[in-house]
Amino acid sequence: MRFLTKKIEENCSDMIISYMFENERNDSEMFKYLNKLSNKELEKQLYEYKTIKGALSETFKYSLNNDKKVIILGLGKKENLTRKKFAQAIASAARCAKTITGAKTIGFELIENINQCDCNYSNFEKDDAAKIIFSSARIGLYSFDKYLHEKKDTIETIEILDNEINSKIEYGAQIGAYTSYAMKFAKDLVNESAQIVTPEYIADLACEIAKEHNLNIKIYNKKEIKELGMNAFLAVGQGSVNEPKFIHLTYKPKQNPRKKIALIGKGITFDAGGLDIKPATSMLNMKNDMTGAASVLGIIQAISKIEPDIELHVLSALCENMPSGSSYKQGDVLTAKNGKTIEVDNTDAEGRITLADALCYADTLEVDEVIDIATLTGAVIVSLGTNITGIMGNNQKQIDKFIEISKKSCENTWQMPILDELKENLKSDIADMKNTGGKNAGTSTAAWFLSNFTKSKNWLHIDIAGTAMADKLNKETIFGPSGVMIRTLINYLLS
Repeated sequence: MRFLTKKIEENCSDMIISYMFENERNDSEMFKYLNKLSNKELEKQLYEYKTIKGALSETFKYSLNNDKKVIILGLGKKENLTRKKFAQAIASAARCAKTITGAKTIGFELIENINQCDCNYSNFEKDDAAKIIFSSARIGLYSFDKYLHEKKDTIETIEILDNEINSKIEYGAQIGAYTSYAMKFAKDLVNESAQIVTPEYIADLACEIAKEHNLNIKIYNKKEIKELGMNAFLAVGQGSVNEPKFIHLTYKPKQNPRKKIALIGKGITFDAGGLDIKPATSMLNMKNDMTGAASVLGIIQAISKIEPDIELHVLSALCENMPSGSSYKQGDVLTAKNGKTIEVDNTDAEGRITLADALCYADTLEVDEVIDIATLTGAVIVSLGTNITGIMGNNQKQIDKFIEISKKSCENTWQMPILDELKENLKSDIADMKNTGGKNAGTSTAAWFLSNFTKSKNWLHIDIAGTAMADKLNKETIFGPSGVMIRTLINYLLS
């Protein structure tokens, strides 16, 4: 897919999206251009015949001529418009445009600056709008049809149209475009079947990414992982015929980096639960347990294109959690890379065990911040549902900054606590800790467990178990992988 910015009359769009606020006239240059093409019929449709009120995500399709159509997109009341609502409306309009037979190029009007309150994540300027348009339109257009015999028509190009495109808007558009690529990459990888996406497959893919984007890479095999002392991680994968891999990709800027960050993605390529095997219905979508790994691989590709002045280390401990005669067992005691011991209480709480060694590895890199993203606990769904991501960590300033950026990135987050009292949940008589602690406070308890394996004073933990997959069409994302937190993480890394 191509992403372009153009002046209004230079557009090549089959379908143009223009906007209408509820009970307000659109007097923008874009609307004047479209109205002229329609011989002022468009104006009559909207304001004389009142075919659309302008409610949020309401759409009205109109043919300007044989070659060009328009969708008038309602944005609701102007004083109520936020970045998130704008993103939802853009995704909805993109889905609407996809239904138009023969449409190959969509053009979006670049909305004027919205400054209406003291709330930073409601106000946005044209560069923010450009970022939102490219990322949200791609969300609305996304589909995975690799295994479908009949392919649907696809949109090939998205244009942002405005007569005053400047370098700031171009930069916002660039971030939006590369963010959309990262999200599509991650969603495609999660949608692929686990029979293909093995630890070796992702390791090979990481090598291809490194070559294409000029990144440093190190892939550790089973023997090398053992030599690193990552015995907890190795235990999780020992029940599978597919051997584990540990990947370390590095992006370095041309100049001295202003900060160094390690970004860890959970990489369980299929989670059957081990000997604590999952019920069939719970196992159905467990190919998505590597969403964290898919996300960080998408993110580093976007970062390498945007070229910020940071150093980024992407890590993932890749394995399958399978039941077999060689599986790790309840009651086993595992020794992590930092020497701490773990009593296995439940083999289906495997993600935190692999992340423990990944966090220890990150400590060897001498980075300024450590962030992990993982489909970690079912408990986070009970706590926050399927539209809010749980955020935890050990530095309140870092957490506050991340949550603020998530709001600006059109994503919902909520901080959950990590308390010292939680260690009682994981108390073991024979090891330093157990890997699970019962039903209560499961998300926070898992985060406390992870906190034992990082020395970083700037560690952030992102639990996407509830938000990584959309179980139905919502206001922005279709059914399936959501690409959640990719927008926020890219914007955070650029901040």
